[in-house]
Amino acid sequence: MILILESITASWRLLLESSIYILFGLLVSGLLRSFLHPHAVARHLGNGRLSSVFKAALLGIPIPL
Repeated sequence: MILILESITASWRLLLESSIYILFGLLVSGLLRSFLHPHAVARHLGNGRLSSVFKAALLGIPIPL
């Protein structure tokens, strides 16, 4: 029982610590959604080519920072 309570407590603390980043990500994604047309994003990142993967990786680098 103690292990379950410690797991729940640790999960809650992790959620509280990461909540600002989750809210920031939602804000940025909402802004991107409102300013960028989905077809433009699909044109650059929707293909299965290597260039699309490279562009997506470059855009995703700042996310953990």
